[in-house]
Amino acid sequence: MDASSPDTKELRGDAPADLVQALDALAQAEGQSRNAYVNKVLLKHVQERLHQISLGHRMLIGNPLYPESKRSKAE
Repeated sequence: MDASSPDTKELRGDAPADLVQALDALAQAEGQSRNAYVNKVLLKHVQERLHQISLGHRMLIGNPLYPESKRSKAE
């Protein structure tokens, strides 16, 4: 994921100073910029969460308590 890529968007917001200091230290320990490190951490988090969501979805297909199951039958 290259910051110069045309498929990027700016992600900006305030964060607690202690968190930013810790992120800077972790990034420096890996020889990365804060932005590159945060992108790596966020990407890993999103991939893990999407994997969890997809597993849950697959396990609940057909369960009448799962709203997505009702949607699937209507299609």
